[in-house]
Amino acid sequence: MDFKDKTYIITGATSGIGRCIARTLAKKGARLLLLGRDIKRLNSLKNELSLISQTSHNVAVFDSNNLDSIESAVAEFASKFKLNGFIHSAGALNPMLLRDLNLAKMHELININLLTFFALAKSALRHGRYAKSDTSIVAISSMAAFGAEPGLSVYSASKAALNSAVRSLAKEYSKKGVRINAVAPLFVNTPMYESFTSEFISQETQNERLKEIMPLGLIEPKEVADSVLFLLSSKASRITGECLKISSGGGDLGFGNSKFEC
Repeated sequence: MDFKDKTYIITGATSGIGRCIARTLAKKGARLLLLGRDIKRLNSLKNELSLISQTSHNVAVFDSNNLDSIESAVAEFASKFKLNGFIHSAGALNPMLLRDLNLAKMHELININLLTFFALAKSALRHGRYAKSDTSIVAISSMAAFGAEPGLSVYSASKAALNSAVRSLAKEYSKKGVRINAVAPLFVNTPMYESFTSEFISQETQNERLKEIMPLGLIEPKEVADSVLFLLSSKASRITGECLKISSGGGDLGFGNSKFEC
């Protein structure tokens, strides 16, 4: 898969899946605009990528509570380079039961998981900013959109809405040569997963239950990144409006024995 001199934007680029996607694309010669909330971490990643890539990369801070910050970052970047697409990897989990529902946290989660995707798509797909017939967008969704677990109602709803947005926008832009897809992994070996399991899943049952619901094992970020690159590439030139599930032999979240109780 050839990504040399192609240009992509990545949200959530400084950690987990987003960071792995950034490293993988940089190694293959892509030019990147890295979006995140922490300028120090963004610059650290930019310096790291400069050691494995001959291409210069850009960084920009964005605030999910101020989506106009995305437009300004994209506008500046797209004025220099035609976009070949973007990867929306920024995400938040914030588990909460209905009785403890915090509207501020709920809004923050939906802003990051869903509305940031819309804002970025609107900015990136403005006339003249993207490479016609060679543009691909991938959103990082979750198997939570298809399963159920106490405390994840808002998170699951945000990811299900993201999948619906992908399908609708794919229809909207297919005649313009833009492909839009999603990747939905189950649990991935990232700091977000470690934080979630350590705080909310009983340690004594964690490993046993993980083997039951994911017989093929915990998913590594590179495995998600490889799936994303496939969807970005010409090998997926006839695929749009789809959600690629990475279930590791499972499907339902089904941890049971969660520390969440009504």
